[in-house]
Amino acid sequence: MRPGLIGLATGASVALVLGVAAFVGPPESVVSEHPAVKEPVVRSSVVCPYVDGEDEGVGEIGVLALPDVTTADVDDGAEQQPITVDALAQAPEPGSDEEPSPPDEDATHFEIAERGIPFLQEVESESAVSMAVTGSGALAPGLAAEQSLLVQETDLRGLSTVPCTAPQREHWFVGGSGEVGRRGRLVLANPTDVPAVVDVELWDEAGPIDAPGTQDVAVPARSQQIFLLDALAPGSKATGVHVTTNRGQVTAALEMRETDEITPMGMSYIPAASAPSEDIVIPGVPGHGQRILRILAPGDVDAIVSMKILGPEGAFSPLDQDVLTAPAGTVVDVPLDVVGGDPSGIRLSSDEPITAAVRMVETPSDEGLPDFAYTAASEPLQGPATALLSRATSGYTSTLFVSSVIDTSSRVTVRTLDTKGGVVNEEEVELPPGATVPVPLKAPDGMHSATVIVDPAKPGSVVAAREILAKDDDGALADLMPLVSPTIEVDVPAVVGELPSVPEPTLE
Repeated sequence: MRPGLIGLATGASVALVLGVAAFVGPPESVVSEHPAVKEPVVRSSVVCPYVDGEDEGVGEIGVLALPDVTTADVDDGAEQQPITVDALAQAPEPGSDEEPSPPDEDATHFEIAERGIPFLQEVESESAVSMAVTGSGALAPGLAAEQSLLVQETDLRGLSTVPCTAPQREHWFVGGSGEVGRRGRLVLANPTDVPAVVDVELWDEAGPIDAPGTQDVAVPARSQQIFLLDALAPGSKATGVHVTTNRGQVTAALEMRETDEITPMGMSYIPAASAPSEDIVIPGVPGHGQRILRILAPGDVDAIVSMKILGPEGAFSPLDQDVLTAPAGTVVDVPLDVVGGDPSGIRLSSDEPITAAVRMVETPSDEGLPDFAYTAASEPLQGPATALLSRATSGYTSTLFVSSVIDTSSRVTVRTLDTKGGVVNEEEVELPPGATVPVPLKAPDGMHSATVIVDPAKPGSVVAAREILAKDDDGALADLMPLVSPTIEVDVPAVVGELPSVPEPTLE
C-alpha cells in the first residue's frame, strides 16, 4: 500500500471508531460502571388551570410541599426562596401577532415558605386565570397543588376539582363533547421562560377529526392558550384529545360546562388520562349515578378489550361485558350497569394501545338538578400523593377510593393534616389483591376540608381517587379526582470525565 493511501486508511479508521462512539453512545461497560442516579429535584413547577372567574363562585388553591422527603442540599448562607403562586398571561388567538395580555390587576401573588404545612387559599379574580406554582431548592421535591371551584348560580352550577399538573410533552383526555349545550375549554399553559409550540389531535365516535388551527400553535412563555372544544369538534358526542409539543413543554386541562337550554346541568374537569397502553386502570368509579365507560383507540387497528371490575372483594369479569371492541381511531361509550352499588376500579387489557375515562352523572331522587364528574385511566402511585381540598363539612362528604393493582395484598397509610401540618389522624388500610376499599375523610376542627397524604407501602401497588358529594336546594353536587404522585426525585445521568479509550491503529 502506498504511503498516501496508508494515511487515508488510518484517518478513516480513526474517524469510523470515533463516529461509532458519537452515534451509539458510551459502551455498555461505561453505563454499567456509571449508571444514572436518583437525585432530589431542584425545581418544580405545576399549573392550576383557570381558577375562579365567577361572580358567585368560590375558587380555592391548595399547595403542600410533602413532609419527610429527601431534599437537595442548600449552600450555607444561601437564602431559600419560597414557593410562589402567580397568575399567567393570556396568549392572543392562534396566528395573531399581538403580545400576551398580562394578568388582571386583581390576580393574586402568594408565597409559601415552609415544607409540610398545607396552604389553602380562596382566590378571587374577575376573569379565570391559570396559576403557576413554583418551588426551587429544598422546597422543590414533592410539590403538590390542587384547585377547586364551586358555583351555585342560576345559569351555572356544579363542583369541580383538579390536581395542578407539571409541564410535559404530551397529554391525553377522554371525555367532553361538542354537542349543543356542552361547552368545553382546553387550557394549555406554559409556566416556563421559553415559548412552546403545540399540536392538538382529536377523535370522536366517527373517527379522527380534522380541526383547523390545531397544528403548530404557539404558547408564549409564562402564558396560557384556550381552545373551545365545541368549536374544534362541533356535534361530536364523545371526544378524545391528544396534546403534543414540538418545542418546549406545556400543561393541559379540559373543563366541561353543560346546560339544557338555560338550565345548568353541571360542570367538571376531565382528568388527564394515562397514555395509551395495553393495560390501564381507572380508579374511583362510584357505586351510584349513571356511569359510562369511554374508551379511545387512537391506532389504525380495532382494539379487543378485556374488562375486569376491581370490586370490594377483588377483581372479577362482568357478565356479558368481559370482552369489548373499540373500533380503530374512535371513541366508544360503554354503559357500566355491571358495576353495581359498590365503588370500584376498572382494569382494561387490550391487544392494541387504548386509554379511557368514566363519566358519572349524579341526579337527586327528588328530581333536582344533576351534576357530573369524570375519573380517568391513571398510573399507579409511585410514592405519596395528596388530596388537599376534600370538602367534609356543611353537608359535604369526601371519600377516598383506593384500588389494588397487584396480585398480592397491599397497604396504604392515610394521614390527615391540620392547619400547622400536624397529623391529627393516621389510618392504615389493607387491600386484598385486586380490591377497592373506600376510606371516608373527616375535616379537622376549624377546617372545611380534609387535607390528606396517601402513602402506599409499595410503589406501583395501588391507584386512588377522591369523591366529593353534596346536595343543595337546587340539586346534586359531585366531583371525582384521581390522585397523582408529585415528583420527588429524578434520574441524573452520571458524567464520565473522559472519552472511552480508542485503540491505536495498527499498520501492516
